[in-house]
Amino acid sequence: MTGSPAMPGMGTPFERARRSLWLMRNFLYDYRRFARSSFLHARSSRENRKAHIHLLAHTVEHGLSLPHPRPGFGQDKVRQLISETTAYVGDFGADASAEIAVKALAAYVAFNRAGGAPIGDIPAAVDALATRLGAQRADLLGGTEDVTAEGIRQRAAMDFLGFMEARHSVRQYADKPVDPRMIENAVRAAHQSPSSCNRQTCRVYAFTERNAIARVLSFQSGHRGFGDQLGGLAVITTDIQHWGTVGERNQGWVDGGMFAMTLALGLHAEGLGACMLNWSETRDVDTAMRAFVGIPDNELVITMLGFGHMRESFKVPRSQRKPIDEVLRLDPALPA
Repeated sequence: MTGSPAMPGMGTPFERARRSLWLMRNFLYDYRRFARSSFLHARSSRENRKAHIHLLAHTVEHGLSLPHPRPGFGQDKVRQLISETTAYVGDFGADASAEIAVKALAAYVAFNRAGGAPIGDIPAAVDALATRLGAQRADLLGGTEDVTAEGIRQRAAMDFLGFMEARHSVRQYADKPVDPRMIENAVRAAHQSPSSCNRQTCRVYAFTERNAIARVLSFQSGHRGFGDQLGGLAVITTDIQHWGTVGERNQGWVDGGMFAMTLALGLHAEGLGACMLNWSETRDVDTAMRAFVGIPDNELVITMLGFGHMRESFKVPRSQRKPIDEVLRLDPALPA
């Protein structure tokens, strides 16, 4: 990764106090964003409400995917999902989130009908909601799907260790435009990354025009010597409106980090080089970049990612990994 600033010296007591104050102001900058945008206090925005619908729908799908689902499980959550989705459709109309919720509910009803479980007025309420939505898209699915271990193994068969060992942070690029389809494929791969309760919070702002790349990159401090060679630049964010508890205050970094890594691997799979460009910036730089790119305050900037076509031969840092026994703790002793 590129862009982490050097640690300053300890300095005088005055300098240490000044750094502490600056740190506190940046903490407050982050705190206010989470307090304003999350549904910690209320689900006030459309995205807050959409996020909670996804969370509830995931709860239903989670229950249906267990080895032995309990007939009639989770009826309170199911009724809450019906109520919230109905109100959401009334306020905003039908969209993908509402359709996915209805299909998860339909799978719940089908499971309980097959087992003869009494679930009261839920089937009628789901039918009424489905009727309200009208025609639904065939590509939006909900509930569960049947898979086999062999089927997964066949689709996943590859030398993954070799794939990973061939990945490098690339800082030498060929002067060749990047096909938008390669970017789309990489983003589709990243979109398969795990996300908390399937809330899918991440977004990508991608630039491929050389002047636009340079202007956005001017806010980042770790691209010296190769930034002008990039064929593309992605700014990866996560939407804080999808989080709603104090315990989730850092979840955006987790989901966003997994998404960013998978995006880098997706670009790698497309035959492109890529280099993470850390967004280790203070609030003044963060505010300026957001305003320039048009990133709303409710999104947390995770990182930038530079990419492009590789030269046919070039150098990369050795970046020797630590011995595996410094990383892996296999079956560590636990208290009796």
